[in-house]
Order: sequence, then C-alpha cells, then structure tokens
Amino acid sequence: MLFENNRIPKKNSLLDHGLGLVLISSVAWMALPLSVGWAQQTNESPPSPSQSDESESKELLEDKDSTENEDETVSSEQNAEAAQSDEESDTAGSQPDANAQQGEGEWGEFEEDWGDSQQNSGDSGGGIEELPFEFHGFVESLTAARVVKHRSTPSDLVSNEARFRLSLDASHDIASARFRGDIVADATTNNVFIDVRDASLFTQLTPWLSLRAGRQVLTWGTGDFVFLNDLFPKDFQSFFSGRRDEFLKAPANALRLSTNFSALNVDLVWLPIFAGDRFITGERFSFFNPMAGNIVGSGDPSVPVDPITPSHTLENGEFFGRIFSTIAGYEFALYGYAGFWKQPLSLDLAAMAQTYSRLAVYGSSVRGALLGGLFNLEGAFYHSHADNSGDDPTIPNSQVRALAGYEHELFTKFQAGVQYYLEYTLKHDELKANSMWSAYEQDELRHLLTLRLTYFLLQDNLELSAFTFFSPSDMDAYIRPRISYKWTDQLSTMIGANIMLGRDDFTFFGQLEQNSNVYANMRYSF
Repeated sequence: MLFENNRIPKKNSLLDHGLGLVLISSVAWMALPLSVGWAQQTNESPPSPSQSDESESKELLEDKDSTENEDETVSSEQNAEAAQSDEESDTAGSQPDANAQQGEGEWGEFEEDWGDSQQNSGDSGGGIEELPFEFHGFVESLTAARVVKHRSTPSDLVSNEARFRLSLDASHDIASARFRGDIVADATTNNVFIDVRDASLFTQLTPWLSLRAGRQVLTWGTGDFVFLNDLFPKDFQSFFSGRRDEFLKAPANALRLSTNFSALNVDLVWLPIFAGDRFITGERFSFFNPMAGNIVGSGDPSVPVDPITPSHTLENGEFFGRIFSTIAGYEFALYGYAGFWKQPLSLDLAAMAQTYSRLAVYGSSVRGALLGGLFNLEGAFYHSHADNSGDDPTIPNSQVRALAGYEHELFTKFQAGVQYYLEYTLKHDELKANSMWSAYEQDELRHLLTLRLTYFLLQDNLELSAFTFFSPSDMDAYIRPRISYKWTDQLSTMIGANIMLGRDDFTFFGQLEQNSNVYANMRYSF
C-alpha cells in the first residue's frame, strides 16, 4: 500500500460533519473543468464515429505494452514513473500517459545522438552541440503551507525549497550512462543536500539480455498510487508535501538484468544493501505513535524516528523478480520479493526502538482492454515469516492484498479511473489477543477505494486533476486536487492541495489530518 499506519483512539474530525464531503469535494473540484469542457466541446469537432470503444482500449493497451517492453516501467508508471519522464523530457507537464521511455529505446536514441555528435565534432571542432553527451535539467521552487493548526506541528510550512536538477546522458558502442542529480535547499529543515536519483550504466550483454547497474529508480505493478508487488523504495515525505509525482519513487543502488524475448521475459533486480522507504519521521509531518497514544511531531522526544536498520551485509540485500508475457492482448506477470518490510513496523524490545523484520512477497497481475477501457487485477501474499504464528505483537502479521482497477476516457481529454483495494490480515485474533495496543490495531479487513479524474484543456497545456483515496472501513480519506499549466515548453506551474481526513487519529490517513496543506510549484527546464 501507500505507507503503513499505526493506530490510535477516536477524536472529532471533519468526517463527523459528513464523510460525503470527501467525494463531494472531488466532484466539486471537477465541476468547473467539466463545465468549461462541455462548453469547449461545442466548439470542437466531435470524436470520430469510427473511433470505437474497442479501438480506444487497444490503443491504451498498446501504449502500455510499449512502456512495458522498454525496460523501466509498468503501470505505476502512470504516476511516479510518468513523472520521471517529465524530468527527462525537459517539459514540466504531468500527463500520466506521457511517460518518457527509457532502457532499450533510450539506448537507440543515444546511439544516434552519439554518432551525430562525433560527426559534428569532426566538422566544426567544438561547441556544446558537439559534446559526446547531452545535458539538461531544471530549476524548481516549491512552497507548501499547512491549513490545519495543531500543537504537534508548530511550523506553518510543510515545504519551502528550491531544487536544481542536472541531467547527463552519454552513450558508447558498448554502454550508455545516465545521471540525474538534484541540489536541494530546504528552508523547512534548514538543510542543503544532494539527492542523486540516477547514476547508472546500461549495456546490452547479448541480443536478448541487458544490464543496468548503479543508482536508479525502479517500478513495476499495475496499481495507480497503490503498490502491491512494487516493493521498490518510496518517498512519502515527497508525496504529501506537494513535490511532483516523480519524487514518490525513491532511488536505490541496484543491478537489473532484463531479457528481451518475444514470448516471455524476466526481470531480476538485486539491491546489495537494503533500501527502505523514506517514511514519515515526525520532523516534517506529525503522525500517530501508539506507544505515546497520541499524535507526535517536531519537538516530541520520540521525534525524529530513528529505527534500527539491517546491517550492510550481503545477506541483508533485497531480491526482486518478475516474469511477464503478453497473451492475446493481455499482460500477465508473476512477481517475487525477498527482503524486509519497507518501513520500520517491528519493535526491538531490548533497544525499545523500531526496526525492520523479514518479508517475502509473492504475487501476480493481469491487465488488458475491457469495454473500451483498460482493467487491471493484481494480488499479493505478504509472508511475514519472522512471525508465522501471528502472535508476536512486535512483528507485523502476514497479509493477503488484492487490487482491481478500471480506467476509461469518458469523453475527449477527460479520463477517469477507479480502483478497489482489499487488505486481509492473517491470524488477526492472535494479533489482537497479544497486542500491546489492541485498540489501535488495524481491522482484519481493510477496504480502500480510489478515484482519479483528469482533464486536459487548451491544447493539453492546462491539466485539471483530482485523486481521491477513501476507506469505508477506516472512515478516512486523502484528496489530491491539482491544476498545472505549461506556459512554454520550458516554464510550467502547478498548484494543488493535500487534504487528509479521518474519524480516528490512528488510521491510515486520519493520523495525517493536521498535515493537510496547499502548495505552489514552478519549474523552468533547460
């Protein structure tokens, strides 16, 4: 899932005034664009009658296939990986399906550029255009302000930062290299840091086998902002602070082997050193601490959370595998993972500190065209084998997770997507009987619904979107409305909000209610 939660007692919340506000707010957010859209449609040519639902769905699927076959992305690419393509395309638009393609496709492009550069260099003898590499990047500012006052969050700002990105791409006959590095000046934490998001080499070992080695962003699976078999590290600090979607996926040092056959393919990824999620520590966002029985934030003795991490030995590395194929137009995939829970959900009683316990995940997915749209089904078994009996309250219990989704273009430039997610905790009775804070434990069955609405206007330069999470079992929600506009190919702006609601303080999104914020982002690409 998005991130794992702790639990705690009830309190009065915005949901007490009607949970329907959640969905109503989403609909209201879209009301303006819809009205504009219908008005605009009267002046536009209607969709071609020959453009049947079936052909539309096939086009969608072909787009996905193309993405799948080009090394780096699957469907979660609609959000995080899509945004990574934004980084690399020098444009700041955030259309989910505009993912830049990497891997082999990129390799071929680099080869062509490399040849051109060499030829130009010989002709003119210098200049940026003759360099044997490409460079680009962007400068970006972000400010996000809280809209809820709470004692645990004394700062009015969630984010106040400037970011400079430098991207370099180079290629040779036997390999290509890629670099994406950020320098970030963060006034919220009074910190300046470098975030290397990609520093990798790619080579085609054989006609059917390729290798990418180094720091890189990885993703696969079929969910939209909901991750079952994608156990690659995430950055939830970025997700809730108004940074662009690309930053939800955190980089990791990895080796990735990929086959390239027509019928069946395999991806194998090895992270020699465990890379956990960039989770909420309390410094920027407050959260519910079951040991304290309350919301804690900056200034609390337990903040920032400093968990015990697995030692940097090879036996603590992580292994990821995927076998996938396209049969009769449907994408099928099997997944496997061996490593640790990605967030410190376990408790070391001796040290009285949070830590990571062992985890294995087995899953599968299918995706294809249906009724003019695109559906996806995905399931996963989370085997918490450090606690097979389920009665150790310091280790998370095993779970079965399932996801069903469907997306469709309702009319020109207006896309809608819905998902249903189920999380079933095994041996829940044993967990509750032995828990140190049973009142805060998650329900045996957790349900989650999501709705994505996206509308493009003004020749796709204006994007209006809203993504809503709503859990009927937890009675909490998370709404992400956003407006982005591309002034030129280089300059873009984005404003939006992160609104978290919950009946209880200890639920998934309810614990973040006091972190709700509005933000503004501007990017200049070069």
